[in-house]
Parts: sequence; structure tokens; C-alpha cells
Amino acid sequence: MSKNRNMKPPRRRDLLSLAAAGAATALPAPMSARDRTPDFGPCSGFIASAPGRRRAWIRGDAPVGRPFREDSPFRVASVSKMVAATVIVPIAKSLPAGLDADVSDRLGFRLRHPAWPDRPIPLRSLLSHTSGLRNGPDYPVPAGRTLASVLGPDAPPAVRAGWFGPADWPPGARFSYADANFAVLAQWAERVTGQRFDRLMHDRLLAPAGTDAGYNWSGVSEAARRRAAPGLRLQGGTWAAQVDSNPPPAPEAAVLASPETPNLRAEDVRPGENGFAFSPQGGLRLSLADMDRLARTFLADKDRLVEMEVPVWRMGPEGADNEGGVMLAYGLGVQVLTGRPGVAGDAFFGADSADWRGHLGDAYGWMTGLFWNRRTGESLCWALNGMRETDRPSGRRTALTAPEEDLIAAGLSALGRKTGPG
Repeated sequence: MSKNRNMKPPRRRDLLSLAAAGAATALPAPMSARDRTPDFGPCSGFIASAPGRRRAWIRGDAPVGRPFREDSPFRVASVSKMVAATVIVPIAKSLPAGLDADVSDRLGFRLRHPAWPDRPIPLRSLLSHTSGLRNGPDYPVPAGRTLASVLGPDAPPAVRAGWFGPADWPPGARFSYADANFAVLAQWAERVTGQRFDRLMHDRLLAPAGTDAGYNWSGVSEAARRRAAPGLRLQGGTWAAQVDSNPPPAPEAAVLASPETPNLRAEDVRPGENGFAFSPQGGLRLSLADMDRLARTFLADKDRLVEMEVPVWRMGPEGADNEGGVMLAYGLGVQVLTGRPGVAGDAFFGADSADWRGHLGDAYGWMTGLFWNRRTGESLCWALNGMRETDRPSGRRTALTAPEEDLIAAGLSALGRKTGPG
């Protein structure tokens, strides 16, 4: 996720183009928005669901590539972490030491903070971003290389040190959001199950939930790939694709190969050597319709999520790297909203925000969210495309950007709620 979420650029004033998709609804006016057109980027949408109700809105006129539809797969960014956690957590709980197991026991190498060599790093810390790991200078480690080559005890000391936080922060002491945590978790899961991460996710969650989705396109049908929506960037006044303009043909998956193995393909990747290979941190491709299916699956299977939804970390007075204010509490791969009001707060869904759980995503132009209300059974999934990396329009009521606030408010209004976020 980008750390520059809330800077202020000039607002675009382009008119909205509505396209029906599935059970669609006209776009409700965003809460507290007067005499202005919401800026939702070149294509965007949401699906809002509640027991017995489902409403969708899609802005589909993409300036580059294919029209954006409810069933268009795209790179969902860090929502991928939460989806991965819903499979990894049950695997961990099935083992004798559970979530408090030292990840090194099944990782294939000894993982330790260089300044804390005797302090184990448990699965719980990796899932909650309290492990001490950072995204190091070789991030992401490409397929063809191993995680041990940068994180293991035989890695060059300067390289290894770059993947960990300050020496005065022992593992478990501080929250610092890092993709590397989920690469380690994916490799651990591969070694425990003997199954490649992408296939593990397909078999244990994505296929049973009825999605046409997969990490780095693994398992996604050819028909869905032909509907792929690329992540967009505005360059010199022209929209350009950043990612997914040409997905690999089915059944191939995409992997980032190292320079020394340029012809390496997904089938060449051996499980248990490099957890970055299938991008557990952000590489899930799925559609808004798939996101809605997952949200309903999570709500229907509360036993899977009950421990994940409990905060492991809460923002303290000393501060931390909390993604520009959008994270104030975090469970096991799940953002836990506290309901704190104001522009530094996380009351994204209004007065009952503390009942909502889920995850945000932010990469390659896409800003996404998959959240559910554990009390009411409501859920809201959204995607905004073409967001710039810096100088973003600040939210007026929360730590989110203004377009995110407006799209959430529209989704809540579609469910019949009278108040928007904040």
C-alpha cells in the first residue's frame, strides 16, 4: 500500500458514466457532497450487500483496455493479504504450537532479527505486521532466488539488515506494515502443506467460494482474463496501463523471474523456496463480484475469522508506521476499525465503524477495499482505478482519500443507510 494517501491535488471534474452490471443501482449522491461531481477515476465501482439485498454500481468506460465490469478481474493489491490469511491461520491452528509457533521451525531456514538472534518470530507476529520485518533492498525477491538468500543466516549481513527494523525494536514490539511478512508466511504454508501457494489458495478458498480468481492469474479462466482491467496511471495527460494490459494465457500464471533465470515459468517454481513467487502480498486477481462472494463467505464462516478479527496491535501514543493513519488496529491479516472520528481517524463507515472488519488495497493505480459488518451482516467491496501515487485528495471526514470516502458513502446509501463515513 502507498504511504502517500492524503496529499491534495487539483480535483478532476469529469462527469460520471453509469453502466449497469448485474444487480445495479444508480449512483446515490455521496454524503455531505454539495454542488460537485465525485472524482472516482477513469473506472470504478462497488458492490454493497446485506441479508436479502445486493446493490452494485459500476463506472465502466475505461480510457485504456477493456471496459470495467462487475466481472472484470483486476489486481486487488493488499486485500490479497487478508484473503491469504484466511487460509494460513487455520493451517497454523491445526499444528501443536498454533499461531505462537516459531516460523523457523517449518520455513526451511532460521529467521531472526540480526539484533535479536535469540528472539523467535512467531506466526502471530508475521500475520499482524509486528515481526520487525521490512521490505528490504531486494524487494520483491524474484522467482529463481530464495528467501533464505536475503533473510537467512548465511545472507550477506548488510543485505539481511535491510530487511529488518531498528535494533531497539524487538520482534513483537511495534507495528510496521510490510509485504515481506506475507512472503514468509506463504513459504511457511508451502513447506507445511507441500503445495504451491497459488494452488493452496485455489483449493482451500477461491474455488470453494465460487470465484474465478487467483494469485498472479493462477487458476483464472481464459474468459475472465479476456475481461481483465489494467491498473492505470495518468502520464502527461494520457492514461497508460501499469499492470495487466496483457494477462498470460490460461492456464499460465505470471511470475517475476530473476535476471539469471529469465525464462523461468510458474511450473518451474518449487514450493517452499520463495514465498514472493505468487505475490501473496498483493497479486490476487479477482473481480468485484468475486470480492462480494468472498465477503459473503467470510460472514457465513464466522469460526474461520473470529480470532483473526481480534486486535493484536493497537495504535499507541508513541506512534508507528500505520499507512498514513488508515490503520489504527490490526488483527491476523485483518484491519480492525476502531471508529476513531476525524481526519486522522478510521470511522470509514460512520457511527458503527468499530463493527467493521476487512482490508484496504493500494497499488498500481487501484485503490480497493473489502469489508464486512460482523454485527449486521452487511458488506461493501469497492475499487477505484487511476489514483496517483502522491498529491492525493484528502478526505474530509476520515484518513481515507476523498474519492474513497465518496464511494463508501455511495455504497452505504445503496444499502439504505442515512449517514456516510466519519
